[in-house]
Amino acid sequence: MTEYTVKVGFWLWAFDGFTVEAESDEAAIEKAKAAALETMESRACPEHIDLDERREGIIAYIDQITPDDHRVVAEDVEFDSDRIRPAPEA
Repeated sequence: MTEYTVKVGFWLWAFDGFTVEAESDEAAIEKAKAAALETMESRACPEHIDLDERREGIIAYIDQITPDDHRVVAEDVEFDSDRIRPAPEA
């Protein structure tokens, strides 16, 4: 029997929070947008990761493993229809 290494990628919902101070609702929205971008770019662990709702899976690669080497069999293989992002338009 031949051995294969399979790497799967998927999305998880992650949640974080912060506070902003602002003079108006509109200013709060703008400050929240700026802070949200910083939060998303941070490498810090978010407050919560929802492990129950894994989405948009893809097999990143399948490699055949031999005693001497490995060989790429396939890459970027879709195996489910649970798409978060729409497919790119052709």
